[in-house]
Amino acid sequence: MKKLDLKNFSKDFFNLTKNWDWEIEGFADKNGYIYPIDSDTKVLSTVFERLSSPVLRTIGKQLGYKIEIANQTTYPDFTLTLSNKNLLHRIAIDIKTTYLKSTMSFTLGAYNSFLKNNTKNILYPYDTYDEHWVIGFIYEQKNNLKEYDLKTMPKIGETECPYKNVFVFIRDKYEICGLRAGSGNTKNIGSIKLKNVKDFTLAKGPFTQFAKGKNACDFYWVNYGKYKKHISNDKDLISHKDFNQFK
Repeated sequence: MKKLDLKNFSKDFFNLTKNWDWEIEGFADKNGYIYPIDSDTKVLSTVFERLSSPVLRTIGKQLGYKIEIANQTTYPDFTLTLSNKNLLHRIAIDIKTTYLKSTMSFTLGAYNSFLKNNTKNILYPYDTYDEHWVIGFIYEQKNNLKEYDLKTMPKIGETECPYKNVFVFIRDKYEICGLRAGSGNTKNIGSIKLKNVKDFTLAKGPFTQFAKGKNACDFYWVNYGKYKKHISNDKDLISHKDFNQFK
């Protein structure tokens, strides 16, 4: 059975969405009224997840993968599993979203859950996943949109999308992991920080220095409390004796 790889998955994903602008007006009810949304990242994460879902299902099913989604607090957003009697291949795909600003980054999941406890806050045990991919969406915010009352509710085509110029990239998660936690004091892995949206397609994070990059990334974040004060850049990381095992 043929397995999905990141290169071919990305090719198929962008081919299937090449004419998409990823824009929506809001949520529609059965009477055709639109309930506009704002450009809050939490809202748009759900929007981009829902828009991506049929694309992922189309790609996965072509090769016999079972596609599952998780609830809001469970990793990952999508699990793609290929199996016969035995598990053959399993992919975690997370949807990540941010808006255009001078410096951009993402949070890439908690480092104190499934990385330390194989079954915590994850759909299947972490060690059963072969791949961890990120589909990233970066968008430009528009000005705040007009609010409506029941007498002025718009119908389809009568209001605007609250964002524009959506840029999409797909990467192996460890390739864009950084060395610092994201989202203030929360225990989330922070990505590398970049100024140009297109750089997210090619930029190499600190763990790409290693032959076993994903293993180095997992090891660092499992032990983040130990290393965060002593490792501040790529050079510190590659020269640290604890990471020789991943070279």
